[in-house]
Amino acid sequence: MRSLIKDTEGFMSRHLERRISLAITRRLVDTSITPNAMTLVSLTIGLLGAPFFMSAEPLQQIVGSLLFLTHSILDGCDGELARLKFMESPHGAILDFWGDNVVHVAVFACMSVGLSFAQEATWPLALGALTVAATLAAAARESSHIMQDTAVGEAAGWMARLAEAFSSRDFIYLIVAMSAFGKAHWFLIFASVGTPIFFLLLLAIGARRRA
Repeated sequence: MRSLIKDTEGFMSRHLERRISLAITRRLVDTSITPNAMTLVSLTIGLLGAPFFMSAEPLQQIVGSLLFLTHSILDGCDGELARLKFMESPHGAILDFWGDNVVHVAVFACMSVGLSFAQEATWPLALGALTVAATLAAAARESSHIMQDTAVGEAAGWMARLAEAFSSRDFIYLIVAMSAFGKAHWFLIFASVGTPIFFLLLLAIGARRRA
């Protein structure tokens, strides 16, 4: 079970989320629940959480952020079940990969709408469009490597380490903290900078691999 934890995972993912997901997986491994079913459950919870970020109310944002965090935790269970039940498949990997990205896109889009309402301005919508576009572009770039857990790590150098840092899910805990003050949608500003940088890093790493 411990071998299911990846070395490239973020601090909170390794020491908190994986502990919870592994505990859940232990109870599911002897049931008929499939990895794909867990992926769909995780996807549904993440999408249910996204609309809460359109509100400026701290309580609603906290609900959304906790659903987003729950999605992240359960998203680890499908891969764990797939390995332990020997049910890994290309289709399952694709469903998992794009399901995760669809949730991120939904959360960023709802944040942009919420921030636009709060500021009574349209510039947050432009930031949201940039963030969504960069997220999808990075996902498309990485989709060819979804069956290679170390695809980014194989590229030597500081760019690979930086890309791993940008891909960490630990940012969710910042969203949870900001939600307590009703400021979660301001995370969009960080995302609008970070996602294009991540995409450019992936392009640079790909170019280095081909060189």
